[in-house]
Amino acid sequence: MKSQLPDATASFLSPATPAEQSSGANASLSCSVIIPVWCGGTNFAKCLSSAIAAIQRGDEIIVVADGEGDGSWRIAEQMGARVVQLPTRSGPGRARNTGAETSESDILFFIDADVIIPPDSIERIRSIFETEKDLAALIGSYDEQPYEANFHSQYKNLFHHYVHQHGCAEASTFWGACGAIRREVFLKAGGFDSSYDRPCIEDIELGYRLKAASEKIRLLPNLQVKHLKRWNAYSLISTDVFDRATPWTELIWDHVIRRRGRVSKDLNLGVSYRLSLITSFLFAAALLGALFTRWAMPFVFLFGFLFILLQVHFFRFFWIKRGLSFAFHALAWRFGYDIYSGLGFCYGSLRFANSSTRKILGQAFAKLDAVALGAGVGTVWGGVIWAMTVLFLAKGGEPIGPNLALLGQFIPAYSVTWTGSLIGLLYGFGTGFLFGFAFARARNTAMRLHLGSRKVQRFFTTACSPPRPDKERAYDCH
Repeated sequence: MKSQLPDATASFLSPATPAEQSSGANASLSCSVIIPVWCGGTNFAKCLSSAIAAIQRGDEIIVVADGEGDGSWRIAEQMGARVVQLPTRSGPGRARNTGAETSESDILFFIDADVIIPPDSIERIRSIFETEKDLAALIGSYDEQPYEANFHSQYKNLFHHYVHQHGCAEASTFWGACGAIRREVFLKAGGFDSSYDRPCIEDIELGYRLKAASEKIRLLPNLQVKHLKRWNAYSLISTDVFDRATPWTELIWDHVIRRRGRVSKDLNLGVSYRLSLITSFLFAAALLGALFTRWAMPFVFLFGFLFILLQVHFFRFFWIKRGLSFAFHALAWRFGYDIYSGLGFCYGSLRFANSSTRKILGQAFAKLDAVALGAGVGTVWGGVIWAMTVLFLAKGGEPIGPNLALLGQFIPAYSVTWTGSLIGLLYGFGTGFLFGFAFARARNTAMRLHLGSRKVQRFFTTACSPPRPDKERAYDCH
């Protein structure tokens, strides 16, 4: 389809030529806005319009259609953006990697398909990268005016806004909904981990690798995007548990135990958040104990007071932004967040321990080659019979020879002769091969049942992961 945009605007969507990159005050660093989309719906059109308004001459917009989805990627074609289509849905990680490989710009600006970026966002990003030559990446946050007006959408996005506004300027992670990175740094790091086949923590994992490589990531509190997604209670809890807490816990354990790294104390992993989680569980335990004994009541008041004390700034933030009633409602959900995130942490820890155990056992009890084991056992067993027969023939065979001849009752045509030694060799090889082959197959089957086949693991993983409602299909990771 032909672009419906004016020629001047459409030219901004085209990648810069070398001549364009070397001329112009604001074209020293070119930028590619990369948007993965699956089922973007009408929100995707709003996202794309904001990106078009933000780009300058020499920049480009790359839309990666992760499978057919709802066909919303065709909107990008109509609006003149560059579209790359993947044949099947593979997740936002692979989609973003494909967009990065397609781009030839200096800066890769990743945004989700359901956010609206400010008109000056790309120019600000470009200016910072030009000023700070050692800066590898930067991230922003959601603004304080979410598009959807229902409580869960307001609470979820304001909570994210609150966390990022109070985060360290020297960020410890990356964010795919609004994150820019130098292209050479991104490619050197290997891009996003495409094994995350659904919107998850692929951006956090990339941030961990960037920090491990001593790359500098900046959090810009005033670089804010508007989130268009509508949240409800189910989507909020299921996303926080199965797409955040659980895989993030596995990533943390892997980072600490296998890679000998340190756990970040930034954003959701700050000290106050850890203390809040512990206090919430103690408060819940005290409430449960109070049902059985009055001696638990002092602990209910103690841990309840400590929880409220830890949430003073959180409560004040929501009170100022949305009023007293909203703040109390948010405080109740903050307590619930600690509880279900803590359960997600426990579940993620069990999954990590289980996967680590399987890996250790898999390495300790590697799959046996049935044919090789059978051939080895057969060769040894047949060789023993042959060697014993030859030995007795060499020594004359009496009086032990007749005893060895009793094998003829089990080995047809065997005798203590040179011909019999060959028959014994063949018989021993055959029976030994069958024994070794059967043992290897039985042992491999037992280990597979113990460790779990990949199909069974995928089945339970799929069964435990809740489906994402149609209204939540656009790729957004936070």
